[in-house]
Amino acid sequence: MKALVFSDIRRVTMGAQPEPSPGPNEILLRVSATGICGSDMAGFLGHSPRRRPPLVLGHEAVGRVAAMPQNAPSDGGAWPFQLEQRVVVNPLMPCGRCAACATGKSNICAEWRLLGMDRVPGAFAEYVAVPARNVFPLPDDLPDERAVMIEPLANGVHLFSLIQKHNFGTLAIFGAGTQGCLMLCLARLLGYRDIAIVDINPRRLEVAQRLGAKITIDARQADPVTAVREGFDGAGVGIVIDAHGAQATRAACVGAAKKGAEILLLGLHEVQTALDFTAVVRNELRLQGSFAYTPADFAQAKKLIESGDVDLSSWTEARPLEEGQAAFDTLATDPGATMKILLKP
Repeated sequence: MKALVFSDIRRVTMGAQPEPSPGPNEILLRVSATGICGSDMAGFLGHSPRRRPPLVLGHEAVGRVAAMPQNAPSDGGAWPFQLEQRVVVNPLMPCGRCAACATGKSNICAEWRLLGMDRVPGAFAEYVAVPARNVFPLPDDLPDERAVMIEPLANGVHLFSLIQKHNFGTLAIFGAGTQGCLMLCLARLLGYRDIAIVDINPRRLEVAQRLGAKITIDARQADPVTAVREGFDGAGVGIVIDAHGAQATRAACVGAAKKGAEILLLGLHEVQTALDFTAVVRNELRLQGSFAYTPADFAQAKKLIESGDVDLSSWTEARPLEEGQAAFDTLATDPGATMKILLKP
């Protein structure tokens, strides 16, 4: 089969790979489209220690069931899909045995694995083997451009579930990429209206404005902390989301937060960050990490995409798998208004 292989830093190469041999509890997925995630970009740029060449990246996958699992479900019933049925993949694979899994927090499983990470082959290929329990049917009329957003949206569903108190006051998002704009859509659905979003890409800020951001701030043109505070009467905001994960954005989240605010940290761009912990302590700020999603979060994201409540397809682009190098280069250097590029074998 053909596959796009992460072969070196800033290099992906088309090549031939053996077709996967699914295990007894796996399906063989004939891939129709896979989105390029920010974590794939981190690997491509050499910033992800768990994504090392040679490796087939990609985990935001949709396709059709090419081979059914050999085993029946553990509950003795039937699998909720059929041969050749169109499906979406939840690519997060928890162990199912640890304390986190036992308490419904499989997203922080002690031994979690992900398609396209470590030595698990990903979905930038014609076929990929995935656990049958991680596969969910899709309507045939749901375009790939929308379906691939289910997995990224699940991250936002999980993040908003971690907010201790939704007072539907002021909210700021640092980062207007895919995750930032999905967070904006979710915030609007929940009832937030006084929303600021910060980025350095003016075209993505234009998209955010069209999606309902009340204030858009270009951090190259204005100090983002000052701009956020001035936009909301100088007091700061009650909910702050870091969708990027750099030193600058994390520090700005603390600076933009009002007393008693909640700061939710999603981005993983940089490992180490220095923060003003005097402000954190004196202002009683709550710092909350948010990692991935639970199966319930994934199911909710699927409903929101299928219903059309969240739709970024106008800013999603599809390219052939053979154009993978150009697609990665575009996202690394000049994504413009593009929120997602998906690759099709």
